[in-house]
Amino acid sequence: MKKDRVLQVIVLLQALCLIVMALLVVYRVLLPPKSEPQVPPGGAQGHKDAPAIEPDPVVARVGDEQITEKELNGRLRTQYGDAVLRTLMVQAATRLEAKAYGLNVTDGEVDDELARMMTGYDGPEAYYDAMKEQLGLSPDEIREDARYRLLLEKIAVRTADVGDDEVEAYIADNPQEFAPHTQLRIAWILSKTEKDADGVIQRLEDGEDFELMAKTYSVDADTAQDGGDLGYIDADDPLADPAMLAEAKELSVGETTGPVKVREGYAVVRLTEKQTDAQMDPRKSRDQARIEIAMAKLNGQQAIEDGLLAKYHAAVLP
Repeated sequence: MKKDRVLQVIVLLQALCLIVMALLVVYRVLLPPKSEPQVPPGGAQGHKDAPAIEPDPVVARVGDEQITEKELNGRLRTQYGDAVLRTLMVQAATRLEAKAYGLNVTDGEVDDELARMMTGYDGPEAYYDAMKEQLGLSPDEIREDARYRLLLEKIAVRTADVGDDEVEAYIADNPQEFAPHTQLRIAWILSKTEKDADGVIQRLEDGEDFELMAKTYSVDADTAQDGGDLGYIDADDPLADPAMLAEAKELSVGETTGPVKVREGYAVVRLTEKQTDAQMDPRKSRDQARIEIAMAKLNGQQAIEDGLLAKYHAAVLP
């Protein structure tokens, strides 16, 4: 479902938010604009009076109260300072490690990763719109985060000792990761009662339009205006309603079934599209397996980052 897909994206891309916060805090706190020195009244520049105190700029007003730039910067530093500082330090350590061992990520590799991330969306524009709406991220920020994660994976593969036999064993033990990937595009008309759902089916059998029926009668406000469209759903998506998914798998494109008892009530389900990716190339399968094993051996992304910070003697100055 669209809302479940967004939840997955949020979980997968939480780290991207830190980049946005980093840019904000660096601009607002760490790199405040320099102001010109004030000349004392009368032009007596040689007179060593105490420096003039500039007023704290006001950035917002609420009624008769004012919020100053100093208050804003202080709150930003308090709430996000530690996380932002760690992000900047980790990125610096990662760049040093990559430079030391001649590692880099090509634009083509980033393009491939973004294509993978966009699976299940109606093209790049729909994906970027979802990321902007849910996480406030621009395409450039998403692209740079993908580049960083790919670089960290290369560092992990270089650091961990992963044998070819381990790679083959991993592929054999996890066939679902490398099998063709099937997605179903499903639409539904959700009713509160089975009787209402039966009525919907009867009207569809009488020739009424599915999308119009969804807009008129579906009680799912999230999808009704889209004609009941739930978007692309993985055929094995654990977040999707299992009963609905099981019924949809049995349909041919364009077919409708129901009523189906789901968590929210009773649904009339239609399969509107079905797409299956090609079998993953054997070389790519081995490369992906090697990455998974390396990341596991090094205890995940945070542990790798902690190791890099220690290696390059990262320290927060007082």
